[in-house]
Amino acid sequence: MILSDVTLIIPTKNEEKNIQTFLSSLPSGIKLIVVDASTDRTRELINIQRPYNTHVMHELSTIPRARQSGADNAVTEWLLYSDADMSFDTKYFIELEKMAVSANVGAIMGAKKSKNKYRWYYFLYSNSIRIFSYLGIPIGSGSNMLLKKEALDAIGGFDFALTHSEDNDILMRIKKAGWHVIYNGKLRVYENDHRRLDQGVFKKFWHGTLRAFLLYTGILKERVRESDWGYWQKKDSIKQ
Repeated sequence: MILSDVTLIIPTKNEEKNIQTFLSSLPSGIKLIVVDASTDRTRELINIQRPYNTHVMHELSTIPRARQSGADNAVTEWLLYSDADMSFDTKYFIELEKMAVSANVGAIMGAKKSKNKYRWYYFLYSNSIRIFSYLGIPIGSGSNMLLKKEALDAIGGFDFALTHSEDNDILMRIKKAGWHVIYNGKLRVYENDHRRLDQGVFKKFWHGTLRAFLLYTGILKERVRESDWGYWQKKDSIKQ
C-alpha cells in the first residue's frame, strides 16, 4: 500500500491533552483530516504542530457523522480511522507500506495496545480481534481501522443512528456486502488515555462485546441503534 493512497481521519472534541502526542506519532507524508468540535485549544495546537498536509473541519457532530464527514472530504483510495488519544507504533506506516492488498479487500483491522496501564486487557482485546477474524467475524476498533473508500461508499457510509459501536457495524456491513475484511497485528496503535477502563474494565468489556454480538446477529439491533446504553454519559468528548 502506498502512503499517498491513504487519508487519516480522526474526530476530536477537547483533546488538547492528547493531540500533541498523537500528532508526534505521524509521518509527514500522511494526509490528515480532523473533524473537530472542540471548545479548548485542540484546533490551535494542530495548526501549530502540523500546519502542513492537514485539513481541520469545525463540525459539531456524533462520532459516526464525524467519521463520514472525513470520508466525504477525502479523495484517496483508503481511509485510516483513529482517535486523538492514540499514538501509532514507530513501525506502523512501514508495515502498512509493506502490505500487498488484493482488490477484494474492503477493510483492514489493526491491533490496539497499551505501553503502560492495562496492557493485559489490550493484549486480550487485540487477540480477540485476531481470533474472530479467522472465524470470519469482523470486529475491530475505530481507533485502528482502514476502510476502502469504494467499499464504504457502496454500503451507504456510517449509520448515523448509532452513537457507539459504529466501528463494528461498518466492518460487519462491509463483510456482508461481499468484501474481505482482514486483520494485521503488525499495525499497532497504543492507547494513551485510559478513562474508560479506569471506570471499570468489566463494564467496558461487556458493553462492547454485547453490542458487537447484537449488531452481528441482528438481535435487538434497533435497541443498539437508539441508545449508547449510558456509555458516553458525563464525558467531555465528541462522542456525547
